[in-house]
Amino acid sequence: MKPNTRDIFYVGIGNDIKRAYRNEGRNDHWTKVYNKYGKVVDIIAQDISLDAAKEMEKHLIASLNDSLCNKTLGGEGFFGGTHSEETKQKLRKANTGKKLSDETKQKISEKSKGHPNYLKFHTEEAKMKISAAFKGKKRSEYFCQRAKEAKQGYRPHPSSWENAAKLKKENASLIKELTTGFVGKIWEIQERFDIQKQAVYSNYKHDKPITKFKWAGLNFVKL
Repeated sequence: MKPNTRDIFYVGIGNDIKRAYRNEGRNDHWTKVYNKYGKVVDIIAQDISLDAAKEMEKHLIASLNDSLCNKTLGGEGFFGGTHSEETKQKLRKANTGKKLSDETKQKISEKSKGHPNYLKFHTEEAKMKISAAFKGKKRSEYFCQRAKEAKQGYRPHPSSWENAAKLKKENASLIKELTTGFVGKIWEIQERFDIQKQAVYSNYKHDKPITKFKWAGLNFVKL
């Protein structure tokens, strides 16, 4: 999932937990998302049968399909062996630039329609329940270490910084200067009275007018 929004962008199964933390051998879409946002891995089930894992994978992909990098409906997988480098190269070459035909797309669409969650989306209540289920969830020491390693060298996309700054401004507290009645956010207060923000913060914490410097007499309160 994306570290900044916790949005799930890939669902997968495997017989080796280390696979979830490796970045090689992924499709182009997955790689682009990872390069832009980074990733956090969450293992939601372990020590279950292969059939159960495949069914869970198909269910999750059908439920989250629009936001995923998965190229299939799930339930596939190569287990119990390792592709040789030669085989990997052949598979990569065979799939490079390959596009699904209209017939194949139609078959996938028809197959998806049979799934109980086809065209169903999480309600706000369901989203809240999912969010609550993850809160306070204890992570294994192994998971924490791998998550830490995954974040090393990661830098959020510039738009993430811009959105964070915009949100911070929108949620900034209002401050009122009592002698003039002027109300504004901290940068507006700074511009209006030519005052340092540290002086404003210090003033409204002490609940009495400023007595020093050119700002003497001003009195700020946080609304």
